[in-house]
Amino acid sequence: MRLRAILLHLIVATTLGVAAVAQGKKPPLPPGRDPGGVAIALVTTGIDYTVPEVAQRLARDGEGELIGWDLVDQDRKPFDGSKGGTRAEWGGDGTLIASVLSGGRGVRLVPVRVDPRDAASLARAIVFVAQTPARVVVLAMWGTTRQDWEPLRQAAMRFKDVLVIVPAGKGAEAIYPAALGLDNVVAVEQGTAGVDAAGFGGRVQRISGAPLAVAAAGKAAADLLAREPLLDVGVLKRQLSEAGGGAMWQVQR
Repeated sequence: MRLRAILLHLIVATTLGVAAVAQGKKPPLPPGRDPGGVAIALVTTGIDYTVPEVAQRLARDGEGELIGWDLVDQDRKPFDGSKGGTRAEWGGDGTLIASVLSGGRGVRLVPVRVDPRDAASLARAIVFVAQTPARVVVLAMWGTTRQDWEPLRQAAMRFKDVLVIVPAGKGAEAIYPAALGLDNVVAVEQGTAGVDAAGFGGRVQRISGAPLAVAAAGKAAADLLAREPLLDVGVLKRQLSEAGGGAMWQVQR
């Protein structure tokens, strides 16, 4: 029993040590002040917050601290450890989405890093966002198993004043969380256009498909809230649906 306890202690210590080393490699958050604008939360596997066009649009508190969180490492550095290599159904390069959202002066970004393999992590993201100024969440992730999204469904139902924008399925394909049919979830389809944006490391890349669709819909929601800040989620969702979309996104009908 003693040997087992020692081995367990070593495993835990090694794991914590590796995590500490990994966390130590994260770059510092660039200093700055809150840029103003409508707060939009972006839930990804991390972003490169050192990219200038992203850094200058990060939401901050009165002391310049990031309004955002890394739910994996439990810190204020939601950095993309994959260096833009996350697979498509987990959002791909989150920095590209952040760059599209950050374009112009209408949005201040609330970044949240999650682990898509942990269903509870997605739910905790909604809980966290509900405590921030953001009333819109951009979530460029999807899956085919309903049970993987059950925690998020419960969180979204609890925090009904948060609108979640997600990718829609293609054709008859049912994907989640779009297929959950929640009143405060908007599913958007990809449009016909693509745009260039800064990805991880500042590399200019083409972004299209689901990542661009949710980002463009998030910006459209920000425009609506900029004009009418007191819109409730139901009205905001209806106005997005009535707008229909554009070349970069379309509301799923």
